Amino acid sequence: MSFSLLPKQEKFYTYLTELSAQANICAGHLKAYVEAPDAAARKKTVQQLADCRAQSKAIMGEMTGELCRSFITPFDREDIQSFAQCLYRIPKTIEKAVQRMELHGLKGAKEDFIRQTDLIAGEAKVMEEMVGDLIHKRNTRQVMQKVTLLHELEQKGDDVLQELLGALFTEGRDVKDLILRKDIYALLEKVIDCYRDAAAVTLQIVLKYS
Repeated sequence: MSFSLLPKQEKFYTYLTELSAQANICAGHLKAYVEAPDAAARKKTVQQLADCRAQSKAIMGEMTGELCRSFITPFDREDIQSFAQCLYRIPKTIEKAVQRMELHGLKGAKEDFIRQTDLIAGEAKVMEEMVGDLIHKRNTRQVMQKVTLLHELEQKGDDVLQELLGALFTEGRDVKDLILRKDIYALLEKVIDCYRDAAAVTLQIVLKYS
């Protein structure tokens, strides 16, 4: 089954496609940072993340301006804005998490960061595919499958967070390390939740226009 987004305003489709692509790129940079072999590689990734977030901010700003100037949009402007904000928060929050890691010289321990970043990378790929299904294919079944998958990944993220927090308080870490890691876990969980929020907006759009 397909759905219709009329009248067409290709520029908004382009903005959402670009934002989802940037979110995917940033997720890749996050994974690269966590798995980086040395400080030089991490520093390079920090700059790449800053560039990615800046591009996302520019896209978001341009799209917001177009929303203000356009009388006709392909679907509710509130939905467009909400969807775009969810996508923009991804690189913004990823950059913040990496900045905290870099500031405190915090590295992954027992693959703790990798567990969350792998989920984020998986969500990013699904999200980019879902945006393509929504905008180009307009296939309800495929979009709904992606929405379900994103919710499943978000639930896995909740489970991983609980396991990581439990380990923090049972492994006898020093207080500073415990507080810093807890902060990073929470920021990475926010990224995971951004994909869930974007999926919820997508579901709303599909239900409105099916």
